Amino acid sequence: TSQTLELFLKYLFIIPSITNYFTFLEDLAKELQEQSHQVYLATSTHHISKIDCYDRPVYGELVELEFPRGFEWNKHLIAARQLRVIVNRVQPDIINVHFSAAMFTTAIAKEPHWPLTSAMIHGLAFPILTGWRKLAIGSAERWAAKKMDSIILLNQTDKRALSNYVPAEKITVLNSFGLGCDLEKFDRSLIPMERDEMFHRRLGVRKGDFVFIFVGRQVHFKGFDKLIRAFLSLYGDHKNMKLILVGAKDNIHTTNLSPNEEEEMRKCPGVINVGWKENVSDYLLVADVNVFPSVREGMPVNLMESLAMGIPVITADSRGCNEVVLHNKNGLLLKKNDVSQLKEAMLRLFKNRDLLHELSQNAMAGRSQFDRSHFIKEMVDFFERVASNQPIAS
Repeated sequence: TSQTLELFLKYLFIIPSITNYFTFLEDLAKELQEQSHQVYLATSTHHISKIDCYDRPVYGELVELEFPRGFEWNKHLIAARQLRVIVNRVQPDIINVHFSAAMFTTAIAKEPHWPLTSAMIHGLAFPILTGWRKLAIGSAERWAAKKMDSIILLNQTDKRALSNYVPAEKITVLNSFGLGCDLEKFDRSLIPMERDEMFHRRLGVRKGDFVFIFVGRQVHFKGFDKLIRAFLSLYGDHKNMKLILVGAKDNIHTTNLSPNEEEEMRKCPGVINVGWKENVSDYLLVADVNVFPSVREGMPVNLMESLAMGIPVITADSRGCNEVVLHNKNGLLLKKNDVSQLKEAMLRLFKNRDLLHELSQNAMAGRSQFDRSHFIKEMVDFFERVASNQPIAS
């Protein structure tokens, strides 16, 4: 990583949920603390779903702040008042906010005497929303972005959308693949064969089974409903297909499945719903293909984790996803993100094992580009430029 700053700084990270911290920020916070900087984390200690897999302390000082996850105006006002108190107490040198909802709270709270406040948006909402949500949430998101001193984006598509509203010199796009992933954790060669066999047994996956996997929140904009409909349709003729679901429902976003479809999914012997897990690599060990037809990503970490283990991906030809996955190289991109094309792609890899092997080999060959250390170095360099008053946009 980058050389240590001569000045030891106070960092205040603002992120909606402790789940987000463990998923995205833990390694960066650890690096900064090891460089003798002070790290503070303002977040809600309530997990996004019923999660019990994160029981370790955070790097730095945890400050409880109940964030609204959506754009609930009254709750944002309450959280903003609390955030002002936190900033005045901590007196940070750098504030770094994550996700649009937390950026909105921070924009309400922000006062002229605050230090440089940067917001990392893990995928803009307004370019892909429709109807009244596009108008309401889009207006709030753009207003909040303008209030930040700096915006950090994960992809060029978002930069093109936001540069119509925010000066280009305030926008930085990460050169790394977003936040990357922990290549050591997602290295198949480092996982003992006994563990591989144990998880095959534990999940009831037998020789000859073909396993699809979905990793993420079970919400409609991640294509969860399309996947379930496609899989249930295929399973009728292919009883050796399995689908592992790693993740959980979200109380503010629907699955978009009917009660009958939910029940059919629950009763299907081929569907293995394990809930939210931190040890995703153990479940990827068992998988042949990761299916993730999401239309609302910044730079999807779960796809990088999958490819790092040589698991090809079927995903939407959408922002972020189509920067990680190259069509017919390490996976398949759906030109039309519907159940019919998804079924066709799933069946193609189920039947064509030579293609599957080729995609897997290509994925393994390109895994080094996803190393999270690239993200950590880039962020430390960014903070160094901030601390020394150098230009920050890229």
